[in-house]
Amino acid sequence: MERGMISVDRWSEGSQVYFLTHLHADHTVGLSPRWNKGPLFCSRISARLFHHKFPGFDTSLIRSLEIGQWHSLSLLSLSTNSQTTVQVMAIEANHCPGAVMFLFRGAFGVTLYTGDFRWEVTSEIAQMGKTMLLNALKNDKIDTLYIDNTYCNPSYSFPSREVAAQQVVNIIDSYPEHDIIIGIDTLGKEDLLLYISKMLKVKVIYHQLVFL
Repeated sequence: MERGMISVDRWSEGSQVYFLTHLHADHTVGLSPRWNKGPLFCSRISARLFHHKFPGFDTSLIRSLEIGQWHSLSLLSLSTNSQTTVQVMAIEANHCPGAVMFLFRGAFGVTLYTGDFRWEVTSEIAQMGKTMLLNALKNDKIDTLYIDNTYCNPSYSFPSREVAAQQVVNIIDSYPEHDIIIGIDTLGKEDLLLYISKMLKVKVIYHQLVFL
């Protein structure tokens, strides 16, 4: 894909349109309430969460994409100085609320940006994402793959989310007389908190700490 057309999770480059895979801090470096470089495409959930992350952001720049549907964009090819059509589909990434991959199709071929994703064999959401991607590709192949490979090394072996969540519940249950404080990021641990509340039949109270 030629430069100057599309940027994914990169906010300092001069592009015609910008795409956000999810709202974790390492993917929003360069974004701020004053950012105004162009249209910003993301999932509907990310669009709804945007004002919490960036209060005062110009929401007229945000374009929400329905997951699993093709969307067409008319962009200017700088190499030919003519209009070209790019199709894009947001695909479930099973990472945090609103996280998606982006599948692009155009004169440049087929390109997939994974962002951060988690495809466990036993996860129904991950299976949905895989099916969505395969159905979108049909008989096409991916020409260019931009993949997050942070934990692709075989030395990393993580338990499933279900196993990890149960381990947390077991630890909490081992200390019935204690108040439990769980440090979390601003996005991504919601399922764990709901699981703890359901399994232990307790209320989970959220407190935001402000460090001056």
